[in-house]
Amino acid sequence: MVRELEKVQQTSQFPETAPAANPVFYRTYSRRMEKGRETWDEVCDRTIQGLTKLGKLTPAETAILDRMQRQIKALSSGRWLWVGGTEWIEQPENFSGGYNCSSTNICDWRAFGLLMDLAMMGCGTGAVLEPQYIDRLPAIRNYLKVNLQGQIGTIPINQRSEETEVTIVGNEVTIYVGDSRRGWVKSYQTLLELSTDERFTGEVKVIIDLSNVRPAGEKLKGFGGVANPIKLPDLYLRCAAILNKALGRQLNSVECCLLIDEAAVVVVAGNVRRCIAYGTKVAAISGIKPIQDIQVGELVLTSSGEYRPVLNKFIQGIQEVVEIRTPATSIRCTANHRVAVYDGLRSYTWKYAGELQKGDRLISTPHKKGSDCASTDFAWLLGFYIGDGYVDLESSKRRNGGGGQVTFAFSQARLQGKLGEKCLRILYQLGYSPSVSYQNNTAHIHVYRKDLAVELAQYKQPWGVPIIPEIVWKGTPEIRAAFLAGLSDADGTPSRNVLVNSNKLQFLREVQKLALSLGIATTLHERKPKTLANRERIYEGCHWIHIRGLQSQAVAVALINQFAVRDGFKLKLAKKNGLSLPYQFVQELAATGWQPSITKTARAITADSQSKSGKFRDANFDTLLAEDLVNSHWLPMEVQFVAPAGEAETFDIEVEEDHEFIADGLLVHNSAGMRQGNSEDELFANAKSNLWQQDENGNWRIDPERDALRMANHSRVFHHKPTLEETIAAVRTQYYSGEGAIQWAGEAVARANCDLLKTPELKVDFLQAYDRGKAKEWIEENYPNISPNELEHRLARLGLNPCG
Repeated sequence: MVRELEKVQQTSQFPETAPAANPVFYRTYSRRMEKGRETWDEVCDRTIQGLTKLGKLTPAETAILDRMQRQIKALSSGRWLWVGGTEWIEQPENFSGGYNCSSTNICDWRAFGLLMDLAMMGCGTGAVLEPQYIDRLPAIRNYLKVNLQGQIGTIPINQRSEETEVTIVGNEVTIYVGDSRRGWVKSYQTLLELSTDERFTGEVKVIIDLSNVRPAGEKLKGFGGVANPIKLPDLYLRCAAILNKALGRQLNSVECCLLIDEAAVVVVAGNVRRCIAYGTKVAAISGIKPIQDIQVGELVLTSSGEYRPVLNKFIQGIQEVVEIRTPATSIRCTANHRVAVYDGLRSYTWKYAGELQKGDRLISTPHKKGSDCASTDFAWLLGFYIGDGYVDLESSKRRNGGGGQVTFAFSQARLQGKLGEKCLRILYQLGYSPSVSYQNNTAHIHVYRKDLAVELAQYKQPWGVPIIPEIVWKGTPEIRAAFLAGLSDADGTPSRNVLVNSNKLQFLREVQKLALSLGIATTLHERKPKTLANRERIYEGCHWIHIRGLQSQAVAVALINQFAVRDGFKLKLAKKNGLSLPYQFVQELAATGWQPSITKTARAITADSQSKSGKFRDANFDTLLAEDLVNSHWLPMEVQFVAPAGEAETFDIEVEEDHEFIADGLLVHNSAGMRQGNSEDELFANAKSNLWQQDENGNWRIDPERDALRMANHSRVFHHKPTLEETIAAVRTQYYSGEGAIQWAGEAVARANCDLLKTPELKVDFLQAYDRGKAKEWIEENYPNISPNELEHRLARLGLNPCG
């Protein structure tokens, strides 16, 4: 057997037909050890040893499992691949962590605690919220007034308590949250229990002490991963608000669902589907790509400047989207997608796109990677062609075996100078034989080659909107900078720090995004059309892109000037045209006693010297950078507006650890459990209706009291066989209110009891009985030896799989 195992280990590579297998394995199942990530063989060793010990398997049985797993023919559960064979899973309280999913009837407070416990173990949580279960819950009798005390992470690691302790003095209860899974769960369940505790009357003052809880990022030694308690403080406040609204009565199905989902928000047990529009460009280590082309396993840029692997990708279908516009870039996404917004000089928070306000500062991070997919000379030529070139695919002149002509336009002085020299040199190096022609004060370089004409024609057609080539988007910073240099050499005004002039607004907005990927913030100046003197036609005007701020100018000087031929960009002080952050951030810092080292006073950074009324101006970003008050690799992008932008095909990706990525130059967040309710419960069926709403100004907002409902799918269960009309109506309601499903309970119970319903005739007979409400009587009559407990269990086998 040993020789057989050794042979299998040597041939246990993932098959070539599964190109995503390797990144999926490392993102999901390979544990981070002191020596690095586990290999596939090491995971097989760990999990098979665990199964052998758990099942007390014989050597022959172990050999079969080992061979099947290493040959990728049969695997243990996904959860077992993560925790199998570890010391953690051998503890009885962790046994459920080996299961992919679960289903729990919500009939007492322990069920709520169990669901949070399961979610923290990584197990999918299904909750059955039908009347026969939730009606067993006691009525809410106590009003809970919750206050928080103690900052997370303030108690040193060697002094923390893992157990949640509860002290009661009169009508005041203090809950000291323990630094462990069971500690979190007990604190949550205790709060729920206090709402119906008969030892109290009237208002109960509840103090939640969080000082024992470990801070975000600290490792979890047993389960693996890191702690993330950022949402924990909100849990107690939000749950108390839900319970208090039900004072004097029992909870309904939606309130039960909310209590469960609030815990799920804390655990981050599910992925809320917020989406980005088709075509949005994501900064990946291999280049900037449309979101639809990003693959699982690719490394994408995060706010730290590091690249994290994509864990999952979701195609979310056609949805309504909004456009977020800033001076330097824009992005289209669903109104519930979260974007990063500065809330301090070095910090940010997350806001829903629909809740952004004019003046909010979003975050951009330069993309310093990319593929070496072209030479910088060719990238420059592409930029110069789009600015001052054109093609004629029907040229009558034929040379080198084919038609097609590419022409580059110059003034005679520029053709005879460095600009002409560079263009000719690149064309010769590419293997072409250019020719030169002169007419009055203009000159042209011609290339009579169809292959070049066909290639360049896809990027620019007469009267059409130019397209930035894919090899430029995917290229290294040098390739992107060389392209911009060529574009600027053709149509820029470097002496005024104008990157490019053009009458094509759509093209200029794309150029802005490309420049922003390098860390160059720009402003697009739109020239209004005007009627010419002869009034026979309207002049549309030429728009231009201006480089904003000292830092952006410095990047342009360092990156673009090395490839440009004409006079380069220069450093010019221009506070009014620079980037800025809200003056309140500096005021808050000054209130702590901070004094600047470069400017005279903190007030000088924000005080408007032109105003006698003492008004404040926003703080210049370059000044803050010089004072070392901000992150140098973040650029603040001021929101101009958020507006509906129609419908678009939408996508989302999930990113490891950081759960964020850079899309169209902006930092955005990436996007379950199952909740099961009775078909007759209209409140449950419509729980997600109108979850998103628009105000009178067209701004989108989500109902803050129902926000947590997005954490899980809602399944509507029919205990009679639904008619076609009922099915269509239910599916339509689910479709317009969010994700979900419907279920015919009789069919689910029948499939779960296939050992009893061994023939098609028995199954049909049972389903007819279930439809009449006589399923229990049918089983008792046909299988009289089944005990009451087993009978109840068999009839409850309709819980849906929360993992999809």
